[in-house]
Amino acid sequence: MKKIISLLLLTAIMQQVIGQTETFDIATYTPPKDFKKDSKQGVVNYTSVNSTTGNFCVIAMYASTASTGDAEKDFKREWKELVATPFKAKANPETETQSADGWKAVVGASLVKLDGADVYIILTVFSGFGKTFSVRSSLSDQSYTAQVDALFETMELDKTKTSTVNNNNNNNNITTATTKGGGKGKFGAMMYTAPAGWSHQIFGDGVVFKPLDLPVDEQLAIQIMQPLNASGTLEQALAKSFDEATVMYNGTSMYQSGAKYGKNAPQKSFNGWEYIRGKGSINVRNGTELGLELFVVKINNRFERVAILESRKYCGGVSKYFASDRISYRNDIENLLYSLQFSDLNATVLESGTIKGDGVTGLWEGTIQSTGAATGVKLEVFSPIFFDNGQVYFGNKFPTEGLDEFNSRIPPELYPRNWGTYTFNNGSGVLKMPFAEISFRMVGNKLLFTKNQMDWTMYKLKSVDGARFNGTYVMSKSYDVIPTITFSADGKFNDNGVVRVLYHNGNVCVNPGAKAGSGTYEVKNHTIHFNYTDGRKVKIAFLGTGYDKSSPSQATLRMSYNDDPMNRQ
Repeated sequence: MKKIISLLLLTAIMQQVIGQTETFDIATYTPPKDFKKDSKQGVVNYTSVNSTTGNFCVIAMYASTASTGDAEKDFKREWKELVATPFKAKANPETETQSADGWKAVVGASLVKLDGADVYIILTVFSGFGKTFSVRSSLSDQSYTAQVDALFETMELDKTKTSTVNNNNNNNNITTATTKGGGKGKFGAMMYTAPAGWSHQIFGDGVVFKPLDLPVDEQLAIQIMQPLNASGTLEQALAKSFDEATVMYNGTSMYQSGAKYGKNAPQKSFNGWEYIRGKGSINVRNGTELGLELFVVKINNRFERVAILESRKYCGGVSKYFASDRISYRNDIENLLYSLQFSDLNATVLESGTIKGDGVTGLWEGTIQSTGAATGVKLEVFSPIFFDNGQVYFGNKFPTEGLDEFNSRIPPELYPRNWGTYTFNNGSGVLKMPFAEISFRMVGNKLLFTKNQMDWTMYKLKSVDGARFNGTYVMSKSYDVIPTITFSADGKFNDNGVVRVLYHNGNVCVNPGAKAGSGTYEVKNHTIHFNYTDGRKVKIAFLGTGYDKSSPSQATLRMSYNDDPMNRQ
C-alpha cells in the first residue's frame, strides 16, 4: 500500500503540460489515454475497464472547496466524505505529504472490498491559496498506478481562481465500477441491484448507472430519481415525473400523436407493487433527439421513479436505433427495474422458474392451428415452455437468447399474451392464458393440447447442455454473402457471417454478431454462448430440434429461435 502512495505523490505540480489538455475547476491536465470521461456538476470521472480480466480504474476529480488552512484537516474532512463513509474504509489511513510551489498534497489509501473484490481507494487532496482540490482513484489492480501517476504529472492548479463550492456540499459523488456481478445498493427506501458491467454513481439526489462498454458516441443512463411525495394516480405521477425529467436533462418535449410519451396501463408486478411506465423523446442541445423512459412505482403514500435517458442515432445513415435496442442493455435495464424492492413494503417476491424437472416440466415443440384477422387460419410451430414454478409460455417465438440466465418473471410483464400459468395432475392439466383456458393431457411421451375442438401434438425436446459441433456449416446467401461457420469439438468456432444472421437483427449497429470473428462456444439451457476473442459475448437460442448429442458432425444444424438451418459442407 505504501508503494502505491509513493507512486501517486505529486512530483511536478506546475510542470509544462504536454499533449491534449482538459480543464476542470482549478485543474488543467492531460487525461489518461482510452479512459472514458463522464461529467456531472461538481465532479468529473475517467474510467477504464479491461473486459478480459475484469480489472478497472476510476479517477474522480471533485470541484474545489474552501480550505480550512490546514492541509491535514482538509484531508481528514475529504477522506471521511469521499472514502471512509461510502466505502466503509478505515477512518485514519497512513498518509504522506509533499509540498510544491505553495501547494501541499496529502495522499492516503485503503484496501476495501467492493462487490467481493479487493479495490485500492487512493485519495489525493491538494491544499493551498484558500482552496482544497480532491482526486479519488479506485483501482482493482496496481498496474493502473502508472496511468494515474502520469495524470498527476501533467496537472496544473490555478492559484487565483476562487472556489465556488462551500464545505457544506451534500451532493457527494461516489463512483464505483461493477464488473463481475451487480452489487447491492440502497437509495432512500429503494433497494436495487446494480447491473454488472455498468458504472455505478451515487449522488445526493439520485443514483446513475451507465454501461462501461457503451460506444463513445452514444448515450445511455439509468437514473434513480428522488421519490415524489404526492397524492394522485399513477398516470398523474408519470406525467409529473416525465416533465420533471425533461427539465432535469435540459430538454424540451417532442410530441408524437399529440402526446409527449406513450404509456402502458397501470399494473401490479410479480413483486407486489403497482407501477406504470412511459416512453417518449426529448430535444436537447440544438435539436439532438434523446429517448426518455420513466418507470414509476407507487409505494404507500409516495411514488418512486427511475428514468432511462438514451441516444437515438442513425446507423449508416439509413435506420435509427436507440442505445438500448441492444438486447444486453435492455435486459440489464429490465432486470434492474423488476428487481427493485422497498424497505417499507412487505411483499412476497415470486422466484423465476427453471425447466429442470420431470413430467410436464421442460421445453416442448409441435404445430398448432392459429387464427388471425390478417393471416386467417394457419398452422404454426409452437414451443411451449413449462417452468417448475407453475409458469408457462405458450407461443410461436422462443426467447431470442434461449433460456440461460433467463428470468421467467419479466417477459409476462412486457408481453403478457403468451404467458400464463398451468395446473397438472394425474396426466391432465389446464393452461390459464390471458385469452383463454386450454386443456391438455399427457399420452406416453407426448402432450396433446385441445384447441378448436382438435388435439394438437407436442413433443418434448431433450437437454442440449454441453453440446458439441464439428465441421463447417453454410447458410443461404444473406447480406450479399454466403455465411459460414466452423465448429470444432473442443469448443472453438470461427464465424464468417452466420452469427449475424442467427441474431435476426438487420441493424449492424446493435447486432453484436455483425462482425466476423472467432472464439469459444458453450451450450447451456438451450442457449449457445459465443465468446469472441475480441471480448464480444453473443447468446443465440438453440432448441435442439433434430439434434443428437452423439453426432456432433450431423448434416444439418438448426439454431436461433427460428430454427434456421445450416448444412455441413
